[in-house]
Formats: sequence, structure tokens, C-alpha cells
Amino acid sequence: MSEKETLTPDSDVEEKPKATTQPDYPDPLHKPTPAPPATEHPFIDQNENVEELEREDLEDKYLDLKDEVWRLRRQLNLNPATGQLPSNGGYASPGGFLKRQRVAVFIDVQNMYHSAKKTYGRNLSYAKMLRQCVRSRRLVRAIAYVIDREGIDQVSFLDHLRYCGFEVKKREVIERLDGSRKAEWELGMAMDMLRVAEKVDVIIVVSGNGVFADVAEAVRAKGCKFECCAFRESLSDLLLRSVDQYHMLGEDHLY
Repeated sequence: MSEKETLTPDSDVEEKPKATTQPDYPDPLHKPTPAPPATEHPFIDQNENVEELEREDLEDKYLDLKDEVWRLRRQLNLNPATGQLPSNGGYASPGGFLKRQRVAVFIDVQNMYHSAKKTYGRNLSYAKMLRQCVRSRRLVRAIAYVIDREGIDQVSFLDHLRYCGFEVKKREVIERLDGSRKAEWELGMAMDMLRVAEKVDVIIVVSGNGVFADVAEAVRAKGCKFECCAFRESLSDLLLRSVDQYHMLGEDHLY
């Protein structure tokens, strides 16, 4: 066969894959990585005779395969242990993209303190509560609203809230002309929620007070979800029906 005869159209077709093994992509970050052939898998050799292997070698191969399975499941945004779609806010979960949600948490400290004391006789762990609310999402702001009571030293408690990641807002008790005393944060919390709603994806109120049910529609009107977090025993049914999602607290969230 002459040299010219070797340059047939079929030969040209067979040579094209070699020319496209390293294409000139405009963005190298989006350059696809070709999958290795099945015979070159780093952990699986289909021609290997496993009956000749020692027990320790088989155990090592099993652990290698297990690590590879978990790595692939994480890459596919699946539960590494079960291979199922995650229900904790993974990208592949129903309703999806929860990891990208920006969350703002507003906690009525007075309400939650008395709820925990009345129901369980113990104090709420604000760090555990915050993890229960946010989960795998991105926390943007966390604000704790505190009543500054005369004669009660709250310095260490307020420092603890700041250590947990809360921005602390204090309000003094107001004494009226008739001698009664009043201190409440509901209106101030509602105003802060509406101001922040346009900058986040989710607003979470940590309180069982049913008055916050009136804020739900105003928050949704700004394109933001509205959630609540509280003990079931102190959670208003009106608030429960008005939220998009609720987070129930229990003894696991106490000190």
C-alpha cells in the first residue's frame, strides 16, 4: 500500500478524537473531564481473582470502595450513608436549594425564657435553638430582644448571647402614670423583620406569641418566607397556621 492510500477518509475520521482531546475552551473552569474507561477504575478490577486475596486485603478493598461510594454520593448531593435524596436542605432535596437561603432570626427572649421555665423548669440553650432554626442554610443576622429589668444583673447572660452569635437589643421597663409597668418588643421586632425581609430569603421568629401572625403576610409580600420556632406547649395555633414552616423545640434544646 502506498503512502497516499493510507490517507483515506476513514483514517481521517479515526484521527479526529485525538485532535479534540484538548479543545480550546474559553473558560478553563468549565472544561469537562473525560470519564476513565471502566477497565482503569482505581478500585475495581473485573479480572481480579478475589479468592486468592487475603482477608486483610479484602477488608482494605472494601474500605476503599466504601470511601469511593460516599465520595460519589456527596458529589451528586445525596445522603452519603443511604444514597437517598437529602431532606435537610441539600441542593437535590425536594423544594431544593435550601443551602443557598439567607436566613435572619429574631428571638423574643422574654417569651422563650418563660416558656422554657414554665414547661420544663429549665433554661433554653440559645446555641442549640439557633442550629435547629438555621440548619444547613446561611445565617445573615440573628437578633435577640431583651428586657432590661432593674435590679437584675444580666451582663453574663448578654455576653453569652453575643458569644452564640446574636446581636442584642435591650429595652427598659416603662412605668406608667397609674403605677403599672410595661415592657414589650413585639412592635419593634415586627418593624425590624420588615426592614430585613428584602435582604434575606427567610425570616424566623423565635416566639410562640400569636401577635406575630399579623406579620406573616407583610413579610411574604416582600418575597420572603416566614417561619417560627417555639415550644409546642406555648406556640399559638394562630401563629402556627400563618407560617410557611415551623421548628419545634423540646428537651434536647435545653441546658
